[in-house]
Amino acid sequence: MTAGMIGIFQEIVTLFAIVGVGYGAKKLRFMNDEFDRMLSKLVINIALPGMILGSVLTATELPSQTEVWLCLGLSIASNLVMFAVAYGFTLLLRIPDGHRGVYRFMLCFGNVGFIGYPVLSAIFGPDALIYAAVFNLPFNLFVFTVGAWFLTQDTDGDVKMQTTWRTFVTPVMLSCVAAVVLTLTGIHYAPIAGDALSTLGSITTPAALLIIGSSLANLPVRELIGGPRLWACSLFRLLGMPAVIWAVFHGFVPAGLMFSVAVVLAGMPVATNGTMLCYQYGGNSRVMAQGTFVTTVLALVSIPLLATFVTAVG
Repeated sequence: MTAGMIGIFQEIVTLFAIVGVGYGAKKLRFMNDEFDRMLSKLVINIALPGMILGSVLTATELPSQTEVWLCLGLSIASNLVMFAVAYGFTLLLRIPDGHRGVYRFMLCFGNVGFIGYPVLSAIFGPDALIYAAVFNLPFNLFVFTVGAWFLTQDTDGDVKMQTTWRTFVTPVMLSCVAAVVLTLTGIHYAPIAGDALSTLGSITTPAALLIIGSSLANLPVRELIGGPRLWACSLFRLLGMPAVIWAVFHGFVPAGLMFSVAVVLAGMPVATNGTMLCYQYGGNSRVMAQGTFVTTVLALVSIPLLATFVTAVG
């Protein structure tokens, strides 16, 4: 466990290093707001769909069909619970209209890929990653439908973005649907296509981190850590949400690796693609970048606590 926690610490430090590069690039004028918007559009519409499809087409094996269906069901149910809790929590905190969407996004969607996978591997071993990959399929679909809708309800200017169903028929949403279909039909290993898509998708994480750093560079240093509401949201994201998921489901979901994966993934820092989605859908990129920064810092303490909890009760 000690070696695993050191690995997790290294992953989080890596995050900060690339965010720092983005911060410096904005200050040195290698990046600007228009570049951030265009890079976000490139990643969301090209690189990220490649990563999602590549995760399925490079998998050498999948769980049994029964386990796949159970894992998909648990993922959907967990997300629905988090949506309901996020609505209640933002009302409790009296988040003002125009900022509720970004807070709800931060509460519901964590950094499953860049931090979640290494954390699961460190705690449970590589067998957990198969469940994580299946669990992540509905998560991706929700991020780019429900999550995007959350952000369209906010405003980063004078008016809210007008949306129709076509707003959410995007390359990344279609790739999520395709990934679910491929998994359920047992199609999961196509080396050439999978490797090409994964290579294309590999730019997603560093690009997202650069954009976060660039967004933070727009703020005075004293505003990087946000205010009391942001910290309350961050702590609940990291410790409250996994506690809620465990409390709701432990009575009727069998204890074991799959359930432990669900609990751990509920406690990841804010998803790095949130800032990119703010640029695309009009959400408050400043608050999203602050939340991503603060939750990633706090994860240095919260993840070991979460790991201790799931190993004790699992």
